[in-house]
Amino acid sequence: MRGAVLALAALAGRALAGTVEVEVRDLGIDQASGTPVVRLVEKGKAGRELPIWIGPFEAQAIALELHGVAAPRPLTHDLMKTLVERLGAKLDRVVIEDLRDGTFFGTLHLAGPGGGDIALDARPSDAIALALRLHGPILVDEELFAKVAASQPEPAALRLWGLTVQNLTPEIAAFFELSDEPGVLVSDVTVGGPAHEVARGDLITALDGEPIRSVRELRERAGAHSGAVPVRLSLRRGHRELVVSFVAD
Repeated sequence: MRGAVLALAALAGRALAGTVEVEVRDLGIDQASGTPVVRLVEKGKAGRELPIWIGPFEAQAIALELHGVAAPRPLTHDLMKTLVERLGAKLDRVVIEDLRDGTFFGTLHLAGPGGGDIALDARPSDAIALALRLHGPILVDEELFAKVAASQPEPAALRLWGLTVQNLTPEIAAFFELSDEPGVLVSDVTVGGPAHEVARGDLITALDGEPIRSVRELRERAGAHSGAVPVRLSLRRGHRELVVSFVAD
């Protein structure tokens, strides 16, 4: 019996290797497709982001739980939660493992009444909705962050905090008389916006002390930034270096 328990513990350890824990940061609508998207953000300093496009019914189930709203009658995921609890099982973890042909794949790991691991193939949207209800950890395969980033086109420009920014090309660097230092260029600033102290032609080189090399990197870091903490942008303006802090709306 002891050997079986040790074998299960070793199996669980292997399953956790190469994964990181994430949290559900928010739920929104992809403006390009009109599809709900849930944003998972890595816990800890790195704060990598994983967007997962989901269906409207799963989005509703996740939104209700995020906002602590109880449905008048049990939804599918509420029923799943009750079944797990009544059968004496426990949600050990949810693992989002792969992306193939635009579809995410995940697995629910339940600890049965006897202590064994029960692995169930599941859509990540269903798994996330259940994990929120059962307060189970959500894990993501390490390689999935890079895989998702590679599948998304590099945005040509980005608008946030009242700023429009774009990647720095050699031609643009020459026009604004900028060095070859990595960063993203501020091409427009909204008067009265949160980042109104930033100027057109500034080069954003870091966000909260972490280097920024592309528009995509800025978007990911900005998405992981806590709204309760002031944003701190490191800038190069001509030959000067300065830091601008502001509270994002």
